[in-house]
This record gives sequence, C-alpha cells and structure tokens, in this order.
Amino acid sequence: MKETAVDLAETHKYLVKHDIKGGLTTTLLANRAMARGIPISADAKRRLSLKVGKRRIWFDGARSNLNDLLARRCTRYKDVTSRLLRHHGVRAPENVAFSHDQLSQAWSWAECQLPVVVKPPDEGMGTSVHVNITEFADFEKAFEDVAAQSEFVLVERFVEGVEHRVLLVYGKVAAAARRVPANVIGDGTSTITELVEEKNRLRTESQNPVHYQIPVDDVVRKELQKQQLSLDSVPAQGQKVWLRPNSNVHSGGDGVDATDELTAEEIEMAAAVAKAIPGLRVAGIDMLLPREGNGDQPYVLEVNSSAMITGHHYPWVGQARDAAGMLLDGMFPRRGGTVHPTPANASSPGGSGVSASRSGVTTQVRRQVRILRRRLLWWKNRQLK
Repeated sequence: MKETAVDLAETHKYLVKHDIKGGLTTTLLANRAMARGIPISADAKRRLSLKVGKRRIWFDGARSNLNDLLARRCTRYKDVTSRLLRHHGVRAPENVAFSHDQLSQAWSWAECQLPVVVKPPDEGMGTSVHVNITEFADFEKAFEDVAAQSEFVLVERFVEGVEHRVLLVYGKVAAAARRVPANVIGDGTSTITELVEEKNRLRTESQNPVHYQIPVDDVVRKELQKQQLSLDSVPAQGQKVWLRPNSNVHSGGDGVDATDELTAEEIEMAAAVAKAIPGLRVAGIDMLLPREGNGDQPYVLEVNSSAMITGHHYPWVGQARDAAGMLLDGMFPRRGGTVHPTPANASSPGGSGVSASRSGVTTQVRRQVRILRRRLLWWKNRQLK
C-alpha cells in the first residue's frame, strides 16, 4: 500500500501539472492508464480523457460517458430499471412510482405487498430510504418524507437479504463488497461512546481514504433506542451494536470484500444486468444476497451507472481489488502483449461471447428501448403520453 500511495502521489502531481481534476477515482484510473502506456489528457472541463476507438471517454470521479446515454438515463430511474430487469428475467422486487399527492393510491398498492420500502425513485445516495414498513402510520410518515424532496415516491416490495455492491465491467463481475452499517463490537468493559471513539481512532490511523468516521448524532441515538441501549451502555464481549440503519461508508459503514463469496447463480445474475440494459459497460449493482439465514434468493435492487470503484481498492476488511486496472483492461484489452482499444460500441472485451457491436440489437430489445424512451419522456413532462 505504501508503494501504491507513492505512485498515486506522483500520478496526482502529474494530473495537477496537466490541469486535470484529480480526485481519488481519477488518480487511480490515470495511474493504471499511464502504467499501460495509454495516453491521457484533459478535456475542456478538465476531466480525465482517453480515446477508445473513435470515441473520447471522460471521467469525472465516478461519473463518465463510458456507458451509452440511454443506459445512463434508464438506470437513473429505479422503477424503469426494475421493469427492464424483470422483462429480461433478472429477479428484482416489484415497485411503482406514485405522485407526491397519491398517498391513498400508494397505500392501496402497498397493502398487497407488505412489508414495503419507501424511497426516492431516482438517484439519491441512499438518503430517505425507509425499509420494512408494515403499518399505515409509518408508511404515511415515510411517504411524506420522500414527497418533501421529490415529486414522485417509489414504493417497493421489501425483500430479505444482505446488501452487496457488485462491480460489473464490460459484462463481467470484477469485484463485490458486502456493505455493513456502522457498528461497534463490545468488549465487556467499554461504553458504546468509548467503542465509537476507538473505532474512529482506527479509522484515522488506517488512512483508509474511503471509510469515514462514525458520527454520533440523533440517528445513532435512535438506532440504539431500538436495541434498548444508549451511548452509556456497556455491550457484552463480542456483542455487535448497530449504530445506523443504512450501510453508507460515508456515515461510518464498513466495506467488506466479498468477491470470492459470490455463487455461480449470483455471478450469472449480475452479468445478466449488462445484457438487459443496452450500452451498459460499467455499473455498480446493489444486490440483496441470502446470507446466514437472511433471505432465500438473490435480488437486484438498483443499478448505478456511475459506479464507485474506490471502495474495492480500499475495503475495511478483506482483499483489495484493482478495479481501476480491470476497467482499463476492459477498455483496452491486451492481445499478444499489445494494448488494443475496445470500440466504443463494444459490450465486452476480447469478444468474450457477447457481440462486439450493438448494431445487431434484437427487435425485442429495440421495442423495449422505445418503451423506455416514452417512459423517460413521461418523466420529463410529468404526464403520460
């Protein structure tokens, strides 16, 4: 890690010198590209730019134009993604997007699906997500919370499972991480406050750039109350205490490498996502997987076309994965020791069983694309055409 840190520091200096915005993701990608002799440059917006075939690909942190525009638009809306996946045989929970003033209609649908999840229908970094709702009073509060931020509210059937983020690169699973909500482990003598302080100290000493300290706030106090605990409680030796309801690493969650734990069925399901969404070359797939008696089948919850790769480089627990290197290998596959650019419309590197061009898209997929375009137009105009 020390050698890598030195290399990344030198890469960052190079980016600054050449006026390229250099966050951690950009620096990792630039570092791997330079190691392979792949030219990099800045575009008009100072983004990292690489030429792939006839197309110029830019990266701005996790955002890029590597995925086709239609793929990016489809994955932006969770209900559109879910319908598209189910149409192609990928297991995803049923959901419906309701207008902010359709509380009664939403509850009528939810009653037949209980328990349910209430959340924003578009990208939201996991905020305002209310899970495992079974009563109308809780549903109403959750609905109003989301409606205060979004014109539409997504109601989804709740499914059991352990949350994982699976990185898909050119149709293949590159890495997987289990996302664990912020927590501490009791030692029989320390209070929860002391345990949090110790874990935050370890966060600082580790210099892990993607795992943040655990904030002590009202969310933590509320989560402790659910477990009949307080910040002054002393958990027993080995007792796990949950501190937040969500698994976001930015709020103190743990990223645990789980790449080698995926089953053949789970890998196949993740790979099928790329076939279901034309033009999707890199994605972070949120999956609920059955683990330790929690859940019985794998599900795809969401597909993020702006995939975060840094968490796979810097897990809190487990083996680091060179996600940036795998992404560059997908874009520029090696053949006979020479780097060859993958055409911008290729769906997988090296012709690995998937067509290298989207010109042969089936009639069925074309029809689905037209349906999605109409759906996106409806979202834009806020009315069904």
